[in-house]
Amino acid sequence: MRAARLGYVRIGLKDPQQWVDFTCGLLGMEPADRQDSGGAKFVKMDDHPFRYMIEASQEERLLASGWEYDNKADWMAAIERLQSAGVGVVHGDSQEAARRCVTNYAETSDPAGNVLELYYGRTEAGTPFTPHLDVKGFRTGDMGLGHIVLPAPNQDETHQFYTEVLGFRDTDDLKLPPPGPGAPDQRIRFMCANNPRHHSLALYNFPVPSGCVHVMAEVGSLDEVGCALDRITKAGVPLLAGLGRHENDEMVSFYAIGPAGIAFEFGYDGKTIDPNSYQATQSTLGDIWGHDYQMPEAAE
Repeated sequence: MRAARLGYVRIGLKDPQQWVDFTCGLLGMEPADRQDSGGAKFVKMDDHPFRYMIEASQEERLLASGWEYDNKADWMAAIERLQSAGVGVVHGDSQEAARRCVTNYAETSDPAGNVLELYYGRTEAGTPFTPHLDVKGFRTGDMGLGHIVLPAPNQDETHQFYTEVLGFRDTDDLKLPPPGPGAPDQRIRFMCANNPRHHSLALYNFPVPSGCVHVMAEVGSLDEVGCALDRITKAGVPLLAGLGRHENDEMVSFYAIGPAGIAFEFGYDGKTIDPNSYQATQSTLGDIWGHDYQMPEAAE
């Protein structure tokens, strides 16, 4: 009953068009031609109906991450595990399911307050995705949208929720020095869903105002990453980190700070694993090279 992959992300912005301009104008994604009763904007990065749903909101932040199950039986098993653990679950209605282009979904929250939408049966494939700019395509398919890193100051409790209730599996436990004077050490716990991506989810042990540490999209070549970095730099978009290669998942990437202050990792060459047999590692090195981080001060 482990989720198969990260399927979509919902974000709230005062001006949803900002996310469209950022992801489509600079990162090679594509606006989805969808009409929405709530005025949401949608962004495609493959042949799925959308991967990002951006809604008008005075509070600019991550609204939810959508986790896909391969079939109804797996989805129902996950719901039952949540309910047996005493976790609140709210089933979505048919109208909201249609907005998300899914057969059925349910909403819950982890112990850190991050909202999750668990679903199965993606519907309305829509028009094929047409890559543009210098992007030839995104690495999605069975591995889903990419990965997401969520804030979890109560990290042990939240980690236990994902591993023991929802069945995610550990891939790495990264411990780093404090982000500033007087702060505790940083700890990021990486977990895989039921697909070969090294991690679809990670938890960071500090609060983040946007509700999202970062999201990641992966392309197929270093040139695609480099050209995107050139566009980001020319547009004056601030960087959280320049080009570098991670130690644990071996991704070569950069991090741009997108609308709502949500960092966006854009990379290639991420490690793939067997999600059922991979032996989790413990790390104290975040990067093999590069990624000169310009870290904001940790929230108190």
